[in-house]
Amino acid sequence: MEDKIINLIVIDDSFDSEEKIISTLRTTGYTARSTRVEDDEDLLEAVHSQVPDLVIYFEGMQLISLSQTIECLKKDKKTENCRVISVSKNEDVNQIKAMRAGAVDATSFLDISHLMLIIAREHQSLTNAKKISKLQKAYNDIDKRCDSLLDSSRDAIAYIHEGMHIYSNRSYLEMFGIEASDDLEGIPVLDMVAVNGRDSFKTFLRSYTKNYEGTQKLETTLHKPNDEEFQGEMEFSPAQIDGEPCIQIIIRKEDASNEELERQLKMLSQQDQLTGLFNRQYCIEKLEATIADCETEKYTAAFMEIHIDNFEEIKNEVGTIPADQYIIAAANTLKEVTAEDNMLARYTDDSFAIIAKGYNRDNIETYAASFQKAIEQLETKIGDSNINTTVSVGIALIDKDSPEYNEILARSEKAIVTANKNGRNQVVTYIPEKGELTRHEVDSQFKVQLTNALKGDKFILHYQPIVSLHGDTDERYEVFVRLESNNGGAEELIMPQDFLPAAERIGMAIAIDRWVLDRTIRDHVIRKSQGKNTRYFIKLSASSIKDDTLIDWLNYQIKEHDIPDNTLNFEVKETVAVTNLKKAKTLSHQLKSINCGFILDDFGAGTNPFQLLDHIHTDYIRLERGLMENLSENSHNQDTIKRIANQAAELGKFTIAQQVPDATSLSILWGMGVNFIQGYFLQEPLPTMEYDFTEMSG
Repeated sequence: MEDKIINLIVIDDSFDSEEKIISTLRTTGYTARSTRVEDDEDLLEAVHSQVPDLVIYFEGMQLISLSQTIECLKKDKKTENCRVISVSKNEDVNQIKAMRAGAVDATSFLDISHLMLIIAREHQSLTNAKKISKLQKAYNDIDKRCDSLLDSSRDAIAYIHEGMHIYSNRSYLEMFGIEASDDLEGIPVLDMVAVNGRDSFKTFLRSYTKNYEGTQKLETTLHKPNDEEFQGEMEFSPAQIDGEPCIQIIIRKEDASNEELERQLKMLSQQDQLTGLFNRQYCIEKLEATIADCETEKYTAAFMEIHIDNFEEIKNEVGTIPADQYIIAAANTLKEVTAEDNMLARYTDDSFAIIAKGYNRDNIETYAASFQKAIEQLETKIGDSNINTTVSVGIALIDKDSPEYNEILARSEKAIVTANKNGRNQVVTYIPEKGELTRHEVDSQFKVQLTNALKGDKFILHYQPIVSLHGDTDERYEVFVRLESNNGGAEELIMPQDFLPAAERIGMAIAIDRWVLDRTIRDHVIRKSQGKNTRYFIKLSASSIKDDTLIDWLNYQIKEHDIPDNTLNFEVKETVAVTNLKKAKTLSHQLKSINCGFILDDFGAGTNPFQLLDHIHTDYIRLERGLMENLSENSHNQDTIKRIANQAAELGKFTIAQQVPDATSLSILWGMGVNFIQGYFLQEPLPTMEYDFTEMSG
């Protein structure tokens, strides 16, 4: 309906003309809003309050002429191109005179149907002009964004036309040791090739220019202006600049270090975005390694959780951004106290963690007190506020008899809870009770239990819905595995976080992953026979990423059971993918080749997670669960999610938010463009798949 709205100014000394125009427009389906004026002052006032779509000028006005009307409109930039229609109240119409004065057309009011046609034509022309202007602006924005992306790309990119450079990005210039893009424009691309390879290059380029067939690659020796040569791969693809056909060239050095790339990705995936410290995920990885070292009696250690006592009060008093500034100051202070061979990490929004090697029950609390003293002496002025507080420390000791990392984390959490009960600025060390199992004992027990479970089919699957925020009603479920246990005659379920770490350590993770896959496929066959199309999201362990038999087995199952494309989707944690980059890259592309999906799980914990997507094909990214903490109040997490969602959308990737806690968070995520959500707020994992995916389709 908006296209049918016309804002008019009618210049006439009679109400009758205006009313007739308005009523006639309404009968033809337009909504007309009109202002009648009689002189230049009235016209300027009317234009100031509402910029008109069209001005209808009736000839013979005593107080303002047609030419004065045009001049008056040209005084304001907003109306300088306003369309004026000249109307005569008799049969005497001088179109040439009117159009020379600046009118777009002239007609007689005696034939109002002709006036209606002129108004409709000019209104359509105006509507088209607005659309073109909007599209032009969007095109310019996209063009600028493309230029920005090209300039910031790590790949060396150039565009050539008829063999000459017409554009080159910064990486391309740096590769050849050239200062400015202007120095390269108009230079033949042949000059960048070593002399002994120019004949073959000319043959290749001539053939490619003639056919422009897709993307083709050429390995050759390249040549810098200083006569230095290096081996490189040139990738050619058709492109356009300013509507003219050209060729895009991407050059990659053959001696580029994959090890260096993996090192950089690992470093970025380990960092907390706010403080620059190690993040929680990497901290847990290092904790696992530390527990393994302590089990072999290399040293003893402790895991310390340092909790800011009244962070919520601080945040409520000064606001989220100033509170984040305090966290940065606290991180820097703790860094100065942390021993050189210890690891400091940001653990949660209001706590830090330290893995302290070489400490035991006799000296750890003295070490913890040094952190308390440092924070107690930290007074941070942020804006008009002075922030000064204390910390409490919960300690879990690690030695040859310690259990797995989950239990160590639980122990430090219990210690923190006790410290908080005792008041502020407390240190509490968790002391294991008699009978608590060592890690070796845990692994031994699970080896027997998991072996029996695989033989006796004692695992069961639970399913949690993954729901679209944008009207997609396709069924999607994440698959969870549970271990049945008969504890003293009472049936109970053991959760995956309790047995999968042990399964990974004792070499049973691949067997459990394969059981989950087999059972999921069986459930799919049953649902398919019921006419239900369901997509499954299945976790893979680090061991399964390295399993060379997985793809062949999957391919056979897909063909055997006629499984539709994109039914099976496989999840790998971001940190696991970084640690096993080559294997994860290979697996993601192999899965794509057999029409299975790939998901990077716990995405966004690192400083630059999107760098990983340059190497790994992925269909979905699931946001790191920590981003859901206090989402409605945490502006930092909101900014991070919005940035990830926008970048993912530009790359054609779907985003999933996990552990969504409430309706408020759902609303926030919808506004940020997140595609899918899951969490106990919608439904906990259940052994049946009965969720109504149409509930949120509106």
